[in-house]
Amino acid sequence: MLTPRFKLSQDDRSITIEIRAPYCSLRELQVEVDENVFLFFCKPYFLRLFLPGKLIENENYRSSFDCESGEFTFTYDKAEYGEHFEDLDFITKFLVTRVETTYENKPNILVIDNEAKLPNESDLSQGFGFALMGHRNFVAVSSEFSEVFEIDPSEVNLKERRKLRLQFEQGKFDMGHYLADYIENEDILSLLQLKTPWNDIKDDDITFSNKELDFLKDLPNINYELSELQIKYVFNGLIDILYAYCYDGRTTDYDTNSESGWTIVKLSATLCWLDAFDNTKDVLISAFRRSVTYPLFRNFELSLKVLEDLKQLLKLSDKYIIKCLIQIYYIFLGGDCCRYILNNLFIKDYIIYIINWDRNRWREFLKEVDSLEIKKEELGFNLFEIEQGFTLENKMENLKISVVSDDSDDESSESSDSDDSSESETESSSECQSNTETVGEKEKYITTDL
Repeated sequence: MLTPRFKLSQDDRSITIEIRAPYCSLRELQVEVDENVFLFFCKPYFLRLFLPGKLIENENYRSSFDCESGEFTFTYDKAEYGEHFEDLDFITKFLVTRVETTYENKPNILVIDNEAKLPNESDLSQGFGFALMGHRNFVAVSSEFSEVFEIDPSEVNLKERRKLRLQFEQGKFDMGHYLADYIENEDILSLLQLKTPWNDIKDDDITFSNKELDFLKDLPNINYELSELQIKYVFNGLIDILYAYCYDGRTTDYDTNSESGWTIVKLSATLCWLDAFDNTKDVLISAFRRSVTYPLFRNFELSLKVLEDLKQLLKLSDKYIIKCLIQIYYIFLGGDCCRYILNNLFIKDYIIYIINWDRNRWREFLKEVDSLEIKKEELGFNLFEIEQGFTLENKMENLKISVVSDDSDDESSESSDSDDSSESETESSSECQSNTETVGEKEKYITTDL
């Protein structure tokens, strides 16, 4: 059976359900409403919605079918006038077209432990993927996708991954590249002036496109049973991925290109190192370190601006985060480096999880994110000293130029004085010679007279 594309809208009195089923057989149409459950069947389509409020089928019920577009429209009164169905715009939350499963039964290329229990910290140390829930059979993955992952988690536990990553980043950091972007920063200054697409957007303006709706309707319904530690990993991992997404957006003028997949993966230690963070400050420091180590533009001020973009994005509703993740999904899907594996390991699970997560807990977490600031000294690359060293060297160079200029002026002045003195001496000599000649002439006349 196929899940049709659908949309829901409401006013004070009623709710309207629009369903697109262009290849259906109208003779087999079945539509039922049982309090908060809406059921649509029209071969080969099947849709069942669990709504956040009750519907009634009375004299105000209306239905229609557009044979050209293949769209059905059903309008029902709410059981209670003026009732607001919360999160109705977040339609996928109420979609249950399959038997609810646990993560352990999720179809995947990975072999997941079937034992239904909350893992402890020891169990997670060798894990990978979303909430570190993947455990075995990574050998086949790592051999096929070696260009995507830096390590094999089956051989390197979580603690060692962090240690190796920090060492690797330390070796990859290029002081010359960073200093070049610090000195010749015209391009970076222009990037800092860009306006994000979500700068002026409001939650009421956020809607899913038809392409996004088609993607969402085909997602499975998974119940994630996560421990407290895993929830920290998931929240911080999402921050890591979205920071990389914001960086790529700002540095491509919000027009993704062939390098966008590489940029997002390389900047996110969650994706390429399969690292996991239980501390929010640590994940932001990691994102900053990688943003001044790997991409084309390496500038601390740019990294700070991306953090502002991220905080602004996180203030929007869950729908916008899902839209960003769907965009990342298609970026990975269209790349040439097998990055689509990350959709199975992370992106799909994040989208499914966000649909049903604890929003209050997420908002509390965002308060912590919003309060955090990152300083240059925290990155461990001596950025402040590098910049200060250049500034001091530049001042010394200017001072040398100034000294040389002063010496040149002094020499010029001495030369001028010497010239003046020489001219004066010449004039004096001429005058003396003239006076001598005059005296001689006078003596001649005196001798003649005598």
